[in-house]
Amino acid sequence: MIPLWLLFVLVGAAGGFTAGLFGVGGGLVIVPTLYFLWHTDPLLGPEVMHYAVATSLACIVVTSLTSSWTHWRAQRLQFDRLPWLALAVSLGSVSAVLLANWIPTQWLKLGFGLFALSTCLSLLRPNKQTPAKTVPPRNELMGAGAIIGHLSTLLGVSGGAMTVPYLVLRGIDMRQAVVVSSSVAIPISMIGAVGLALTGPNGPQTWGYVHWPAFVGISLVSILFANWGARMSQSMDKRKLQMAFAGFLALVAAHMLLF
Repeated sequence: MIPLWLLFVLVGAAGGFTAGLFGVGGGLVIVPTLYFLWHTDPLLGPEVMHYAVATSLACIVVTSLTSSWTHWRAQRLQFDRLPWLALAVSLGSVSAVLLANWIPTQWLKLGFGLFALSTCLSLLRPNKQTPAKTVPPRNELMGAGAIIGHLSTLLGVSGGAMTVPYLVLRGIDMRQAVVVSSSVAIPISMIGAVGLALTGPNGPQTWGYVHWPAFVGISLVSILFANWGARMSQSMDKRKLQMAFAGFLALVAAHMLLF
């Protein structure tokens, strides 16, 4: 039997690396893993997805700040409409926090699996991209950002699994999309984590829906691996990076829909 602390360390390593590499904040690793760790727990089990989502968002605050700092120091961010996208995802995140307590945990699990699967399929389709310098109009960016922020908070992800495919399909270079995704993950995760912590029930090891031991164990390790993933994302071929991302999402979808 693997000790619980070691599992948190392994989750932190995998979550941090994927956060930096794919710009997804690690939630697509953390949420399904915590679900399977806790779904039989007598205290957490009835609302296991709420705890997994909230704890994941708290961890994403750390991983997204780390990977964004790595990209910022290297002067990789070149998206002048980032403030508008950040505002839109923040508004969507606030609306999701207000809704989250009304949604059963099984609906969240199903939604998470379907979301990962649909994102995977969108990336596997051949891209008919516009030139790489094309930027989505402000109104479109605001609408897409609000949807991304809302769904990301409900599912406990950073938004990268939607932000990256959306920007790629709108003509933004894959590597630049990863950098932008890491940045917008910050408001999504902060608003979602604090909101679910304040609205959830407090327990011996929880602040609302945030599980403190899991948050600390995962976050401490994820910092190191987020830096590594962020550096590797800029050296990989962008098509190979996109295909690797799609394969990763396929595994997550199968994990949540079949078990």
